[in-house]
Amino acid sequence: MRLDCVDTGHDPSEAQVLDLIRAQRGAEPPDVLKTLHYRPELFGRPFSDALDLAMRGPSDWSDGERELFAAFVSSLNQCPF
Repeated sequence: MRLDCVDTGHDPSEAQVLDLIRAQRGAEPPDVLKTLHYRPELFGRPFSDALDLAMRGPSDWSDGERELFAAFVSSLNQCPF
């Protein structure tokens, strides 16, 4: 399911960030970035903080192992990483 608001419903400041990403990449920003910038106060910052803790916080696994796990799960989900 895809919500049109994630493509077009950003606040002006968030839309500007996505426009900069488009200009730098020469392509449409990945869907995850559009989602993070759609409602940053509800999803963007809390999700980014949780992800940072999972990927870089205290753990028995190294940063590299956690990156490998993330890449493997992304491949299982057929999601470009």
